[in-house]
Amino acid sequence: MTITKRRIDPPTGRVTVGKGQLVRITVTSDVPDELHVHGYDLGARLPAGTPGSVEFRADKTGLFEAETHETELVLFQLVVR
Repeated sequence: MTITKRRIDPPTGRVTVGKGQLVRITVTSDVPDELHVHGYDLGARLPAGTPGSVEFRADKTGLFEAETHETELVLFQLVVR
């Protein structure tokens, strides 16, 4: 994903994965920020213009938001079934 002038590409939506699946989220932001995945309490620094990523096993079922902390943008909702 990329964030430019508070616009997210691809646009915000839902991403569905199966329980136990390996998930990697990579984000590049035009301003310094922090990526956070709720429910999994994972985060990554996002230096301006440099990709930041988290990788984890989706071992909890439910609906979890991935967002930025400083700009408070919801990147997407992760659905784990």
